[in-house]
Amino acid sequence: MANLKHVKAIQNGDFTGLPISADSTAVNLTGSWKFFRPHLVPKESPCRRACPLNIPIAAYLEELASDNGSAALNLLRDYNPMPAITGRVCPHFCQSACNRQDFDEAVLIGDLERYLGDLGLESPHSSTNIEKRAEKVAIIGAGPAGISAAVFLARKGLKVTIFEQAPLAGGLLRYAIPAYRLPREILDRELNNLINSYDIELKCNHRIESSELAQLKKEYQNIIWAPGLQRSSQPTPWRDLPQVKGALELLATINRGEAIKGQNFIVIGGGNAALDTARSLLRLGKKVEIVYRRTIAEMPAYEEEKKQALEEGLVIHEKIVVGTIDTSATLQINLHQTQDDNGRISEGDFLKKIETDYLITAIGQESDLDLNDFSLNDRNSINKAGDFAHGAASVAEALASGRRAAETILQKLEITSSSDANTASENPAVVESKSLHLDYYNKIPAISVPELDIKNRRDNFSEIRQSLTKEQMRSEIERCFHCGSCTACGICWFFCPDVAITINREESDPNKRVLFDYDHCKGCAQCTVVCPRGVIEMEEDH
Repeated sequence: MANLKHVKAIQNGDFTGLPISADSTAVNLTGSWKFFRPHLVPKESPCRRACPLNIPIAAYLEELASDNGSAALNLLRDYNPMPAITGRVCPHFCQSACNRQDFDEAVLIGDLERYLGDLGLESPHSSTNIEKRAEKVAIIGAGPAGISAAVFLARKGLKVTIFEQAPLAGGLLRYAIPAYRLPREILDRELNNLINSYDIELKCNHRIESSELAQLKKEYQNIIWAPGLQRSSQPTPWRDLPQVKGALELLATINRGEAIKGQNFIVIGGGNAALDTARSLLRLGKKVEIVYRRTIAEMPAYEEEKKQALEEGLVIHEKIVVGTIDTSATLQINLHQTQDDNGRISEGDFLKKIETDYLITAIGQESDLDLNDFSLNDRNSINKAGDFAHGAASVAEALASGRRAAETILQKLEITSSSDANTASENPAVVESKSLHLDYYNKIPAISVPELDIKNRRDNFSEIRQSLTKEQMRSEIERCFHCGSCTACGICWFFCPDVAITINREESDPNKRVLFDYDHCKGCAQCTVVCPRGVIEMEEDH
Protein backbone atom coordinates (compact mmCIF):
# COMPACT_ATOMS: atom_id res chain seq x y z
CA MET A 1 0.00 0.00 0.00
CA ALA A 2 2.98 2.28 0.66
CA ASN A 3 3.94 2.01 -3.00
CA LEU A 4 0.51 3.30 -3.96
CA LYS A 5 0.49 6.42 -1.75
CA HIS A 6 0.81 8.72 -4.74
CA VAL A 7 -2.32 7.35 -6.43
CA LYS A 8 -4.85 10.21 -6.45
CA ALA A 9 -7.80 8.07 -5.42
CA ILE A 10 -5.99 6.87 -2.35
CA GLN A 11 -4.85 10.38 -1.45
CA ASN A 12 -8.46 11.56 -1.65
CA GLY A 13 -9.62 8.73 0.56
CA ASP A 14 -11.83 7.28 -2.19
CA PHE A 15 -10.04 3.92 -2.17
CA THR A 16 -8.62 2.09 0.80
CA GLY A 17 -7.68 -1.38 -0.59
CA LEU A 18 -6.94 -3.60 -3.61
CA PRO A 19 -9.74 -5.03 -5.83
CA ILE A 20 -8.73 -8.58 -4.92
CA SER A 21 -10.77 -10.89 -2.72
CA ALA A 22 -9.04 -13.12 -0.23
CA ASP A 23 -12.21 -15.28 -0.12
CA SER A 24 -13.71 -17.65 -2.69
CA THR A 25 -15.36 -16.06 -5.71
CA ALA A 26 -17.87 -18.92 -5.85
CA VAL A 27 -20.45 -16.64 -4.30
CA ASN A 28 -20.42 -14.55 -7.47
CA LEU A 29 -22.95 -16.35 -9.68
CA THR A 30 -21.49 -15.22 -12.98
CA GLY A 31 -23.52 -17.85 -14.81
CA SER A 32 -26.44 -15.43 -14.77
CA TRP A 33 -24.72 -13.50 -17.56
CA LYS A 34 -25.02 -16.27 -20.16
CA PHE A 35 -27.51 -16.59 -23.00
CA PHE A 36 -26.45 -20.12 -24.01
CA ARG A 37 -25.43 -23.14 -21.98
CA PRO A 38 -23.44 -26.28 -22.88
CA HIS A 39 -24.84 -29.76 -22.47
CA LEU A 40 -23.87 -33.29 -23.42
CA VAL A 41 -25.60 -34.59 -26.54
CA PRO A 42 -24.71 -38.27 -27.08
CA LYS A 43 -24.61 -39.11 -30.75
CA GLU A 44 -24.41 -42.32 -32.67
CA SER A 45 -21.16 -43.46 -34.17
CA PRO A 46 -21.25 -44.16 -37.92
CA CYS A 47 -20.00 -47.70 -37.31
CA ARG A 48 -23.01 -48.52 -35.14
CA ARG A 49 -25.46 -46.89 -37.54
CA ALA A 50 -24.03 -48.93 -40.43
CA CYS A 51 -24.29 -52.23 -38.54
CA PRO A 52 -27.48 -54.20 -39.38
CA LEU A 53 -27.47 -55.45 -35.78
CA ASN A 54 -26.99 -51.96 -34.27
CA ILE A 55 -24.10 -53.20 -32.11
CA PRO A 56 -22.70 -50.55 -29.68
CA ILE A 57 -19.18 -51.13 -30.94
CA ALA A 58 -17.32 -48.46 -28.97
CA ALA A 59 -19.00 -49.58 -25.72
CA TYR A 60 -17.90 -53.20 -25.93
CA LEU A 61 -14.43 -52.19 -27.11
CA GLU A 62 -14.11 -49.98 -24.03
CA GLU A 63 -15.00 -52.94 -21.80
CA LEU A 64 -12.55 -55.17 -23.62
CA ALA A 65 -9.75 -52.60 -23.32
CA SER A 66 -10.42 -52.42 -19.57
CA ASP A 67 -9.92 -56.19 -19.20
CA ASN A 68 -13.67 -56.68 -18.69
CA GLY A 69 -13.78 -59.43 -21.28
CA SER A 70 -16.88 -61.06 -19.81
CA ALA A 71 -18.84 -57.77 -19.78
CA ALA A 72 -17.67 -56.99 -23.33
CA LEU A 73 -18.74 -60.44 -24.54
CA ASN A 74 -22.16 -60.23 -22.89
CA LEU A 75 -22.76 -56.79 -24.39
CA LEU A 76 -21.78 -57.96 -27.86
CA ARG A 77 -23.90 -61.10 -27.58
CA ASP A 78 -26.93 -59.02 -26.58
CA TYR A 79 -26.99 -57.85 -30.18
CA ASN A 80 -25.08 -60.51 -32.08
CA PRO A 81 -25.45 -64.14 -30.94
CA MET A 82 -22.61 -65.50 -33.11
CA PRO A 83 -19.66 -63.04 -33.17
CA ALA A 84 -17.00 -65.68 -33.85
CA ILE A 85 -18.78 -66.31 -37.16
CA THR A 86 -19.61 -62.77 -38.20
CA GLY A 87 -16.11 -61.67 -37.23
CA ARG A 88 -14.96 -63.87 -40.11
CA VAL A 89 -17.62 -63.70 -42.82
CA CYS A 90 -19.39 -60.34 -42.36
CA PRO A 91 -18.46 -57.64 -44.91
CA HIS A 92 -18.06 -55.33 -41.89
CA PHE A 93 -20.36 -52.49 -42.87
CA CYS A 94 -19.19 -50.88 -39.61
CA GLN A 95 -15.60 -50.76 -40.79
CA SER A 96 -16.55 -49.19 -44.10
CA ALA A 97 -18.30 -46.38 -42.20
CA CYS A 98 -15.52 -45.78 -39.65
CA ASN A 99 -14.59 -42.09 -39.32
CA ARG A 100 -10.98 -43.08 -38.83
CA GLN A 101 -10.62 -43.96 -42.53
CA ASP A 102 -10.84 -40.24 -43.32
CA PHE A 103 -7.86 -39.70 -41.00
CA ASP A 104 -5.60 -42.68 -41.71
CA GLU A 105 -7.18 -46.17 -41.78
CA ALA A 106 -10.42 -47.60 -40.45
CA VAL A 107 -10.35 -49.47 -37.14
CA LEU A 108 -10.31 -53.24 -37.76
CA ILE A 109 -13.66 -53.77 -36.08
CA GLY A 110 -14.21 -57.14 -37.73
CA ASP A 111 -10.97 -58.56 -36.36
CA LEU A 112 -11.76 -57.19 -32.91
CA GLU A 113 -15.22 -58.78 -33.04
CA ARG A 114 -13.64 -62.06 -34.09
CA TYR A 115 -11.12 -61.84 -31.22
CA LEU A 116 -13.90 -61.37 -28.66
CA GLY A 117 -16.10 -63.98 -30.31
CA ASP A 118 -13.32 -66.57 -30.14
CA LEU A 119 -12.86 -65.82 -26.43
CA GLY A 120 -16.50 -66.76 -25.96
CA LEU A 121 -16.45 -70.10 -27.78
CA GLU A 122 -15.98 -71.92 -24.47
CA SER A 123 -18.23 -69.57 -22.49
CA PRO A 124 -21.92 -70.52 -22.40
CA HIS A 125 -24.42 -67.77 -23.08
CA SER A 126 -26.06 -66.38 -19.97
CA SER A 127 -29.36 -68.21 -19.62
CA THR A 128 -29.95 -67.87 -15.89
CA ASN A 129 -33.02 -66.10 -14.56
CA ILE A 130 -34.98 -66.91 -17.71
CA GLU A 131 -38.58 -67.54 -16.75
CA LYS A 132 -39.90 -70.42 -18.84
CA ARG A 133 -43.17 -69.85 -20.67
CA ALA A 134 -45.74 -72.20 -22.14
CA GLU A 135 -45.75 -70.73 -25.65
CA LYS A 136 -44.04 -72.80 -28.34
CA VAL A 137 -42.51 -71.53 -31.59
CA ALA A 138 -41.48 -73.59 -34.60
CA ILE A 139 -38.72 -72.27 -36.84
CA ILE A 140 -38.16 -73.67 -40.32
CA GLY A 141 -34.47 -73.51 -41.17
CA ALA A 142 -31.32 -73.60 -39.03
CA GLY A 143 -29.40 -70.97 -40.95
CA PRO A 144 -28.29 -67.69 -39.37
CA ALA A 145 -31.77 -66.13 -39.50
CA GLY A 146 -33.49 -69.14 -37.97
CA ILE A 147 -30.94 -69.56 -35.21
CA SER A 148 -30.98 -65.83 -34.45
CA ALA A 149 -34.78 -65.89 -34.11
CA ALA A 150 -34.54 -68.95 -31.86
CA VAL A 151 -32.01 -67.27 -29.56
CA PHE A 152 -33.98 -64.05 -29.08
CA LEU A 153 -37.15 -66.03 -28.39
CA ALA A 154 -35.46 -68.47 -26.03
CA ARG A 155 -34.02 -65.55 -24.06
CA LYS A 156 -37.61 -64.62 -23.20
CA GLY A 157 -38.44 -68.15 -22.05
CA LEU A 158 -40.32 -69.44 -25.09
CA LYS A 159 -39.89 -73.09 -26.09
CA VAL A 160 -38.28 -73.15 -29.53
CA THR A 161 -37.94 -76.02 -31.99
CA ILE A 162 -35.93 -75.65 -35.22
CA PHE A 163 -36.63 -77.93 -38.17
CA GLU A 164 -33.72 -78.30 -40.58
CA GLN A 165 -33.79 -80.38 -43.75
CA ALA A 166 -29.98 -80.84 -43.86
CA PRO A 167 -28.07 -83.26 -41.63
CA LEU A 168 -26.45 -80.40 -39.69
CA ALA A 169 -27.35 -76.84 -38.69
CA GLY A 170 -25.82 -73.75 -40.26
CA GLY A 171 -27.48 -73.40 -43.65
CA LEU A 172 -25.26 -71.58 -46.11
CA LEU A 173 -22.74 -70.98 -43.31
CA ARG A 174 -21.97 -74.68 -43.49
CA TYR A 175 -22.76 -75.63 -47.05
CA ALA A 176 -21.77 -72.56 -49.06
CA ILE A 177 -18.96 -70.71 -47.25
CA PRO A 178 -15.60 -72.45 -47.71
CA ALA A 179 -13.60 -73.57 -44.70
CA TYR A 180 -10.73 -71.20 -45.56
CA ARG A 181 -13.12 -68.36 -44.69
CA LEU A 182 -15.06 -70.09 -41.90
CA PRO A 183 -13.43 -73.17 -40.33
CA ARG A 184 -15.93 -75.89 -39.53
CA GLU A 185 -14.59 -76.21 -35.99
CA ILE A 186 -15.44 -72.55 -35.30
CA LEU A 187 -18.91 -72.97 -36.83
CA ASP A 188 -19.66 -76.09 -34.81
CA ARG A 189 -18.45 -74.64 -31.52
CA GLU A 190 -20.41 -71.40 -31.95
CA LEU A 191 -23.66 -73.12 -32.96
CA ASN A 192 -23.42 -75.88 -30.33
CA ASN A 193 -22.75 -73.28 -27.66
CA LEU A 194 -25.86 -71.34 -28.64
CA ILE A 195 -28.18 -74.32 -28.94
CA ASN A 196 -27.02 -75.90 -25.68
CA SER A 197 -27.00 -72.64 -23.70
CA TYR A 198 -30.65 -71.92 -24.45
CA ASP A 199 -31.88 -75.53 -24.63
CA ILE A 200 -33.14 -75.06 -28.19
CA GLU A 201 -34.58 -78.20 -29.74
CA LEU A 202 -32.98 -78.92 -33.13
CA LYS A 203 -34.48 -81.48 -35.49
CA CYS A 204 -32.22 -82.08 -38.50
CA ASN A 205 -33.00 -84.20 -41.57
CA HIS A 206 -36.56 -82.93 -41.24
CA ARG A 207 -37.99 -81.05 -44.20
CA ILE A 208 -41.34 -79.37 -43.57
CA GLU A 209 -43.73 -79.66 -46.50
CA SER A 210 -46.74 -77.44 -47.08
CA SER A 211 -49.01 -80.36 -46.20
CA GLU A 212 -47.60 -80.37 -42.65
CA LEU A 213 -48.46 -76.75 -41.94
CA ALA A 214 -51.89 -77.47 -40.50
CA GLN A 215 -50.48 -79.95 -37.97
CA LEU A 216 -47.62 -77.58 -37.17
CA LYS A 217 -50.12 -74.83 -36.36
CA LYS A 218 -51.85 -77.11 -33.86
CA GLU A 219 -48.62 -77.83 -31.99
CA TYR A 220 -47.03 -74.36 -32.09
CA GLN A 221 -48.53 -70.96 -31.38
CA ASN A 222 -46.23 -69.26 -33.89
CA ILE A 223 -44.13 -70.32 -36.89
CA ILE A 224 -41.16 -68.59 -38.49
CA TRP A 225 -40.10 -69.56 -41.98
CA ALA A 226 -36.38 -69.05 -42.54
CA PRO A 227 -35.37 -71.79 -45.01
CA GLY A 228 -33.04 -69.50 -46.92
CA LEU A 229 -32.43 -69.46 -50.66
CA GLN A 230 -30.67 -72.77 -51.02
CA ARG A 231 -30.86 -73.25 -54.80
CA SER A 232 -28.86 -71.54 -57.56
CA SER A 233 -30.81 -69.66 -60.19
CA GLN A 234 -30.42 -71.13 -63.67
CA PRO A 235 -31.31 -69.74 -67.11
CA THR A 236 -34.24 -71.80 -68.39
CA PRO A 237 -32.43 -73.27 -71.44
CA TRP A 238 -29.67 -74.64 -69.22
CA ARG A 239 -31.74 -75.88 -66.32
CA ASP A 240 -31.65 -79.61 -67.14
CA LEU A 241 -28.20 -79.84 -68.71
CA PRO A 242 -25.91 -82.18 -66.72
CA GLN A 243 -22.80 -80.14 -67.68
CA VAL A 244 -24.28 -76.98 -66.14
CA LYS A 245 -24.30 -76.82 -62.35
CA GLY A 246 -25.19 -74.20 -59.76
CA ALA A 247 -22.52 -72.67 -57.55
CA LEU A 248 -24.43 -73.37 -54.33
CA GLU A 249 -24.92 -77.02 -55.22
CA LEU A 250 -21.25 -77.43 -56.14
CA LEU A 251 -20.09 -75.67 -52.97
CA ALA A 252 -22.30 -77.95 -50.87
CA THR A 253 -20.74 -80.98 -52.56
CA ILE A 254 -17.24 -79.66 -51.88
CA ASN A 255 -18.05 -78.77 -48.25
CA ARG A 256 -19.41 -82.28 -47.67
CA GLY A 257 -16.03 -83.62 -48.79
CA GLU A 258 -17.38 -85.42 -51.85
CA ALA A 259 -15.35 -85.97 -55.02
CA ILE A 260 -15.73 -83.44 -57.84
CA LYS A 261 -15.76 -84.81 -61.39
CA GLY A 262 -14.11 -82.94 -64.25
CA GLN A 263 -10.94 -80.92 -64.56
CA ASN A 264 -11.89 -77.75 -66.46
CA PHE A 265 -14.50 -75.28 -65.16
CA ILE A 266 -15.95 -71.94 -66.24
CA VAL A 267 -17.76 -69.96 -63.54
CA ILE A 268 -20.24 -67.20 -64.44
CA GLY A 269 -20.74 -64.41 -61.89
CA GLY A 270 -19.00 -61.81 -59.78
CA GLY A 271 -20.39 -62.30 -56.27
CA ASN A 272 -19.03 -64.19 -53.29
CA ALA A 273 -20.57 -67.46 -54.47
CA ALA A 274 -18.69 -67.20 -57.77
CA LEU A 275 -15.36 -66.48 -56.10
CA ASP A 276 -15.91 -69.07 -53.35
CA THR A 277 -16.64 -71.72 -55.97
CA ALA A 278 -13.69 -70.83 -58.18
CA ARG A 279 -11.22 -70.61 -55.29
CA SER A 280 -12.45 -73.91 -53.87
CA LEU A 281 -11.97 -75.60 -57.24
CA LEU A 282 -8.44 -74.17 -57.44
CA ARG A 283 -7.67 -75.80 -54.11
CA LEU A 284 -8.83 -79.14 -55.52
CA GLY A 285 -6.34 -78.85 -58.36
CA LYS A 286 -8.91 -77.92 -61.02
CA LYS A 287 -8.42 -75.46 -63.86
CA VAL A 288 -10.99 -72.73 -63.43
CA GLU A 289 -11.73 -69.30 -64.90
CA ILE A 290 -14.41 -66.72 -64.11
CA VAL A 291 -16.44 -64.92 -66.75
CA TYR A 292 -18.01 -61.67 -65.57
CA ARG A 293 -20.10 -59.15 -67.49
CA ARG A 294 -18.63 -56.11 -65.73
CA THR A 295 -15.19 -55.13 -64.45
CA ILE A 296 -13.43 -56.63 -61.44
CA ALA A 297 -13.87 -53.33 -59.62
CA GLU A 298 -17.65 -53.63 -60.11
CA MET A 299 -17.83 -57.17 -58.74
CA PRO A 300 -20.19 -57.27 -55.72
CA ALA A 301 -17.91 -59.82 -53.98
CA TYR A 302 -16.15 -58.60 -50.87
CA GLU A 303 -12.96 -56.65 -51.54
CA GLU A 304 -10.94 -59.04 -49.41
CA GLU A 305 -12.22 -61.97 -51.47
CA LYS A 306 -11.28 -60.29 -54.75
CA LYS A 307 -7.81 -59.40 -53.46
CA GLN A 308 -7.11 -62.94 -52.23
CA ALA A 309 -8.51 -64.52 -55.41
CA LEU A 310 -6.19 -62.48 -57.63
CA GLU A 311 -3.25 -63.27 -55.34
CA GLU A 312 -4.01 -66.97 -55.80
CA GLY A 313 -3.85 -66.61 -59.56
CA LEU A 314 -7.55 -66.93 -60.34
CA VAL A 315 -8.21 -65.86 -63.94
CA ILE A 316 -11.11 -63.41 -64.24
CA HIS A 317 -12.37 -62.33 -67.69
CA GLU A 318 -13.99 -58.90 -67.54
CA LYS A 319 -16.83 -57.54 -69.68
CA ILE A 320 -17.62 -60.91 -71.22
CA VAL A 321 -20.90 -62.83 -71.37
CA VAL A 322 -21.71 -66.41 -72.29
CA GLY A 323 -23.82 -66.74 -75.42
CA THR A 324 -25.06 -70.06 -76.69
CA ILE A 325 -23.62 -73.35 -75.49
CA ASP A 326 -23.33 -76.65 -77.34
CA THR A 327 -23.57 -79.95 -75.45
CA SER A 328 -23.95 -82.31 -78.43
CA ALA A 329 -20.51 -83.79 -77.78
CA THR A 330 -18.32 -81.92 -75.33
CA LEU A 331 -19.43 -78.73 -73.62
CA GLN A 332 -18.57 -75.78 -75.86
CA ILE A 333 -19.27 -72.21 -74.83
CA ASN A 334 -19.49 -69.14 -77.03
CA LEU A 335 -18.06 -66.01 -75.40
CA HIS A 336 -19.07 -62.51 -76.43
CA GLN A 337 -17.88 -59.03 -75.59
CA THR A 338 -20.47 -57.06 -73.65
CA GLN A 339 -22.13 -53.99 -75.11
CA ASP A 340 -24.22 -51.20 -73.65
CA ASP A 341 -27.82 -51.51 -74.80
CA ASN A 342 -29.53 -48.35 -73.51
CA GLY A 343 -28.03 -48.78 -70.07
CA ARG A 344 -28.36 -52.56 -70.03
CA ILE A 345 -25.60 -55.07 -70.65
CA SER A 346 -26.23 -57.26 -73.67
CA GLU A 347 -24.39 -59.69 -75.90
CA GLY A 348 -21.96 -57.95 -78.25
CA ASP A 349 -19.31 -59.13 -80.72
CA PHE A 350 -18.35 -62.80 -80.75
CA LEU A 351 -14.92 -63.44 -79.20
CA LYS A 352 -14.22 -67.14 -79.18
CA LYS A 353 -15.50 -70.64 -78.49
CA ILE A 354 -13.99 -72.57 -75.61
CA GLU A 355 -14.34 -76.17 -74.49
CA THR A 356 -14.74 -77.09 -70.85
CA ASP A 357 -16.05 -79.89 -68.65
CA TYR A 358 -18.56 -77.91 -66.61
CA LEU A 359 -20.19 -74.50 -66.62
CA ILE A 360 -20.97 -73.20 -63.11
CA THR A 361 -23.60 -70.50 -62.69
CA ALA A 362 -23.38 -68.07 -59.78
CA ILE A 363 -25.91 -65.54 -61.00
CA GLY A 364 -28.45 -65.63 -58.19
CA GLN A 365 -30.27 -67.71 -55.59
CA GLU A 366 -33.83 -68.91 -55.22
CA SER A 367 -35.97 -70.95 -52.87
CA ASP A 368 -37.05 -74.50 -53.55
CA LEU A 369 -40.18 -73.84 -51.48
CA ASP A 370 -43.21 -72.96 -53.59
CA LEU A 371 -45.50 -70.66 -51.60
CA ASN A 372 -48.26 -71.34 -54.10
CA ASP A 373 -48.63 -74.68 -52.34
CA PHE A 374 -49.92 -72.74 -49.31
CA SER A 375 -53.36 -71.26 -48.98
CA LEU A 376 -53.68 -67.48 -49.17
CA ASN A 377 -54.51 -67.39 -45.45
CA ASP A 378 -51.41 -69.43 -44.65
CA ARG A 379 -49.20 -67.25 -46.83
CA ASN A 380 -50.44 -64.13 -45.05
CA SER A 381 -49.88 -65.62 -41.60
CA ILE A 382 -46.30 -66.77 -42.21
CA ASN A 383 -43.56 -64.96 -40.30
CA LYS A 384 -40.68 -64.90 -42.78
CA ALA A 385 -37.04 -64.21 -41.97
CA GLY A 386 -33.63 -64.20 -43.60
CA ASP A 387 -32.93 -64.52 -47.31
CA PHE A 388 -36.32 -66.16 -47.74
CA ALA A 389 -37.91 -62.87 -46.63
CA HIS A 390 -35.73 -60.22 -48.26
CA GLY A 391 -33.49 -61.92 -50.81
CA ALA A 392 -29.84 -62.86 -50.66
CA ALA A 393 -27.94 -60.73 -48.15
CA SER A 394 -25.09 -60.87 -45.66
CA VAL A 395 -24.96 -63.04 -42.54
CA ALA A 396 -25.33 -59.94 -40.33
CA GLU A 397 -28.46 -58.92 -42.23
CA ALA A 398 -29.85 -62.45 -41.84
CA LEU A 399 -29.22 -62.32 -38.08
CA ALA A 400 -30.96 -58.96 -37.88
CA SER A 401 -33.90 -60.31 -39.87
CA GLY A 402 -34.23 -63.27 -37.50
CA ARG A 403 -34.24 -60.91 -34.52
CA ARG A 404 -36.99 -58.79 -36.12
CA ALA A 405 -39.09 -61.91 -36.67
CA ALA A 406 -38.63 -62.84 -33.01
CA GLU A 407 -39.59 -59.31 -31.94
CA THR A 408 -42.79 -59.54 -34.00
CA ILE A 409 -43.82 -62.65 -32.09
CA LEU A 410 -42.85 -61.15 -28.74
CA GLN A 411 -44.99 -58.13 -29.50
CA LYS A 412 -47.95 -60.38 -30.37
CA LEU A 413 -47.52 -62.10 -27.03
CA GLU A 414 -47.11 -58.73 -25.28
CA ILE A 415 -43.69 -59.70 -23.97
CA THR A 416 -41.39 -56.75 -23.43
CA SER A 417 -37.74 -56.86 -24.31
CA SER A 418 -35.18 -56.64 -21.52
CA SER A 419 -32.44 -55.19 -23.68
CA ASP A 420 -32.34 -52.16 -25.90
CA ALA A 421 -30.93 -54.54 -28.49
CA ASN A 422 -34.57 -55.34 -29.17
CA THR A 423 -36.07 -51.88 -28.96
CA ALA A 424 -36.52 -49.26 -31.61
CA SER A 425 -33.69 -46.76 -31.93
CA GLU A 426 -34.38 -43.10 -31.23
CA ASN A 427 -32.17 -42.34 -34.24
CA PRO A 428 -29.75 -39.87 -32.65
CA ALA A 429 -27.59 -37.80 -34.96
CA VAL A 430 -24.59 -39.56 -36.44
CA VAL A 431 -21.18 -38.03 -35.79
CA GLU A 432 -19.44 -37.23 -39.06
CA SER A 433 -15.68 -36.92 -39.31
CA LYS A 434 -15.96 -33.18 -39.91
CA SER A 435 -17.51 -32.82 -36.44
CA LEU A 436 -14.46 -34.36 -34.79
CA HIS A 437 -11.42 -32.33 -33.74
CA LEU A 438 -8.70 -34.50 -35.17
CA ASP A 439 -5.82 -32.32 -33.94
CA TYR A 440 -5.97 -34.27 -30.70
CA TYR A 441 -5.22 -37.57 -32.41
CA ASN A 442 -2.06 -39.10 -33.83
CA LYS A 443 -1.96 -40.91 -37.14
CA ILE A 444 -1.53 -44.59 -36.32
CA PRO A 445 -1.88 -47.18 -39.11
CA ALA A 446 -4.10 -50.19 -38.55
CA ILE A 447 -2.56 -53.43 -37.37
CA SER A 448 -1.22 -55.58 -40.19
CA VAL A 449 -3.13 -58.84 -39.71
CA PRO A 450 -1.08 -61.83 -40.87
CA GLU A 451 -2.49 -64.08 -43.58
CA LEU A 452 -1.52 -67.56 -44.66
CA ASP A 453 1.16 -67.32 -47.33
CA ILE A 454 -0.14 -67.74 -50.88
CA LYS A 455 2.04 -70.76 -51.64
CA ASN A 456 0.73 -72.47 -48.50
CA ARG A 457 -2.98 -72.02 -49.24
CA ARG A 458 -3.46 -73.04 -52.86
CA ASP A 459 -3.84 -76.76 -52.15
CA ASN A 460 -5.75 -76.74 -48.85
CA PHE A 461 -8.69 -75.15 -47.04
CA SER A 462 -6.78 -73.78 -44.03
CA GLU A 463 -8.08 -70.47 -42.70
CA ILE A 464 -6.33 -67.60 -44.48
CA ARG A 465 -6.72 -64.64 -42.13
CA GLN A 466 -5.21 -65.14 -38.70
CA SER A 467 -6.48 -63.94 -35.33
CA LEU A 468 -5.19 -60.90 -33.47
CA THR A 469 -2.90 -61.37 -30.50
CA LYS A 470 -3.82 -59.76 -27.19
CA GLU A 471 -1.25 -57.02 -27.79
CA GLN A 472 -2.61 -56.34 -31.28
CA MET A 473 -6.14 -56.23 -29.89
CA ARG A 474 -5.18 -53.57 -27.35
CA SER A 475 -3.27 -51.54 -29.90
CA GLU A 476 -6.17 -51.57 -32.36
CA ILE A 477 -8.77 -50.62 -29.74
CA GLU A 478 -6.69 -47.56 -28.85
CA ARG A 479 -7.23 -46.30 -32.40
CA CYS A 480 -11.00 -46.00 -31.87
CA PHE A 481 -12.21 -42.37 -31.79
CA HIS A 482 -15.28 -43.29 -29.68
CA CYS A 483 -17.27 -41.01 -31.95
CA GLY A 484 -20.29 -39.43 -30.26
CA SER A 485 -19.51 -40.82 -26.80
CA CYS A 486 -17.86 -38.95 -23.93
CA THR A 487 -14.70 -40.64 -22.68
CA ALA A 488 -13.99 -38.14 -19.88
CA CYS A 489 -10.82 -37.08 -21.68
CA GLY A 490 -10.81 -33.79 -19.73
CA ILE A 491 -10.06 -31.45 -22.63
CA CYS A 492 -13.22 -29.42 -21.99
CA TRP A 493 -12.21 -29.08 -18.32
CA PHE A 494 -8.71 -27.96 -19.28
CA PHE A 495 -9.91 -25.18 -21.57
CA CYS A 496 -12.88 -23.93 -19.50
CA PRO A 497 -12.00 -20.34 -18.47
CA ASP A 498 -14.58 -20.33 -15.68
CA VAL A 499 -13.58 -23.60 -13.97
CA ALA A 500 -17.21 -24.56 -14.47
CA ILE A 501 -16.68 -28.17 -15.53
CA THR A 502 -16.17 -31.28 -13.39
CA ILE A 503 -15.04 -34.63 -14.82
CA ASN A 504 -16.17 -37.90 -13.24
CA ARG A 505 -14.06 -40.69 -14.72
CA GLU A 506 -15.58 -43.28 -12.39
CA GLU A 507 -19.03 -42.85 -13.94
CA SER A 508 -19.89 -45.78 -16.19
CA ASP A 509 -22.63 -43.86 -18.01
CA PRO A 510 -20.87 -41.73 -20.67
CA ASN A 511 -23.78 -39.28 -20.53
CA LYS A 512 -22.93 -38.35 -16.92
CA ARG A 513 -19.14 -38.06 -17.03
CA VAL A 514 -19.09 -34.29 -17.58
CA LEU A 515 -20.91 -32.02 -15.12
CA PHE A 516 -21.47 -28.33 -15.86
CA ASP A 517 -21.63 -25.70 -13.14
CA TYR A 518 -24.29 -23.48 -14.70
CA ASP A 519 -24.05 -21.01 -11.78
CA HIS A 520 -20.64 -19.96 -13.04
CA CYS A 521 -20.61 -21.00 -16.72
CA LYS A 522 -20.80 -17.84 -18.86
CA GLY A 523 -21.76 -19.71 -22.05
CA CYS A 524 -18.55 -18.98 -23.96
CA ALA A 525 -18.85 -22.30 -25.90
CA GLN A 526 -15.14 -23.02 -25.56
CA CYS A 527 -15.92 -26.58 -24.43
CA THR A 528 -18.03 -27.15 -27.52
CA VAL A 529 -15.25 -25.96 -29.79
CA VAL A 530 -12.54 -28.17 -28.27
CA CYS A 531 -14.51 -31.41 -27.67
CA PRO A 532 -12.70 -34.11 -29.70
CA ARG A 533 -15.81 -36.25 -30.15
CA GLY A 534 -18.45 -33.64 -30.87
CA VAL A 535 -20.69 -34.48 -27.92
CA ILE A 536 -20.96 -31.01 -26.32
CA GLU A 537 -23.47 -28.60 -27.85
CA MET A 538 -24.87 -25.21 -26.86
CA GLU A 539 -28.55 -24.64 -26.17
CA GLU A 540 -30.44 -21.47 -25.34
CA ASP A 541 -30.38 -20.67 -21.64
CA HIS A 542 -33.83 -20.18 -20.16
